[in-house]
Amino acid sequence: MTDNPHIRRAYAAAAGRDPDQTVFLQALETLYESLAPLLEEQPHLSAAGLPERLGEPEVTAIFPVIWDDRRGRVRQARGHFIQYSTALGPWRGEILFRRGLDISAAKALALASTLEHSLAGLAVGGGLAGADADPRAMDDGECLRFCRAFMEGLYPLLPRDFHPGLWEGLLPRRELAYLTGQYQRLSAWAGRAEGAVFSDERPLSRQQAAGWGLCQFAELALRQQAGVHLEDQAVLVAGQDGAAGWAGERAARMGARVLAVGDGSGTLYADGGLPLATLRAMALQPELPLLLWAIRAPGVEYRPGPGLWETPADAVFLFGGGPRLDSAGARQLLSGRCAGVFEGVPGAATASAARAISGGGALFVPAIAAGAAGSLMTLGRQTGFPSHWEAERHLRAAMEDIFHAVWEQSVRAGAPGDLLRGAYAAAFRPIATAILQKGL
Repeated sequence: MTDNPHIRRAYAAAAGRDPDQTVFLQALETLYESLAPLLEEQPHLSAAGLPERLGEPEVTAIFPVIWDDRRGRVRQARGHFIQYSTALGPWRGEILFRRGLDISAAKALALASTLEHSLAGLAVGGGLAGADADPRAMDDGECLRFCRAFMEGLYPLLPRDFHPGLWEGLLPRRELAYLTGQYQRLSAWAGRAEGAVFSDERPLSRQQAAGWGLCQFAELALRQQAGVHLEDQAVLVAGQDGAAGWAGERAARMGARVLAVGDGSGTLYADGGLPLATLRAMALQPELPLLLWAIRAPGVEYRPGPGLWETPADAVFLFGGGPRLDSAGARQLLSGRCAGVFEGVPGAATASAARAISGGGALFVPAIAAGAAGSLMTLGRQTGFPSHWEAERHLRAAMEDIFHAVWEQSVRAGAPGDLLRGAYAAAFRPIATAILQKGL
């Protein structure tokens, strides 16, 4: 933890209120450490109590979700609604259904959502709604009952100007459609979610944009810091969600060699790089096990068990569904030729791993950069893109702007290339300015 006394007091206050919320406290500690140089440069931000403001969401609500399963048994889950900050604009957030989702994880993700929207330059607030259940294993009837019960609890908490077209699309299409239908019943909303729920009309999905955007950010960062391009670099992808697949596909199209993809239980490996066709198929069908792709793709080897970090690589992408990078894994990567680790989802690396990577002379980019790319293609898609190419061009230009803002903040912090500090400072500045200007 930083030596800044104000930040230490703010963190101690948050830890004293909720000592058991370890996931949230880790996210808050990383944020505070990154903002220390900015707050020392501009002490009026601390005097206005902004560190303390970051330690507590505006709204934290828990509600029961009760439904009948396929056998007629009554089931119950816990629903969450977190409105973190609306300084920049009204609440816009993700909906996440995941086993083990608790208030600590929900607050950490809501904080990340707020920072992502700010870094993307969107005039919206951040937050999260979700429940500690996974409807993917439910049949259609049970999933419908679950989604209706969840919306019954969530609807009274949503802002009055909300409509489902502004949901960030992390959920499968079936769940989004059921949630939208129940929202229509409760609100008499007559629209539809801009095609994103019921069809594939949007030029780029959120996961596609997150994977591609992170690759674009990695290209700019490696070029600026190490004077190399992503082309011909050896890449590891940790994770097996859709964003991980699209990051691997994009890296291969940019000329990188994607040596391995790991999901925690095993690793796909190919000495010359996984075939582009295989990576694209994995992006389109992330639910299929890695072993299946080894069977389908000639020259691809499946290695059971952990061991992804043992493969020397120049760049590493971290996403959901993969092994979490800890300090031991960070040391393994640094012992090779690793030049940068790029986080695609919050919490994919521990705070100690992030410090080890940055302290070891490599780049570490937090997940808010990829999240900003995803938000641009969901919350920002109201601008309308006439084609896939136009959307991709817009994404590339936006990621260049985001990178330059992050790099500038790292320079101002006296640590050029410390993109962990730079990203959080670049995301924090618009929020701080809005809070002070509006007198919130």
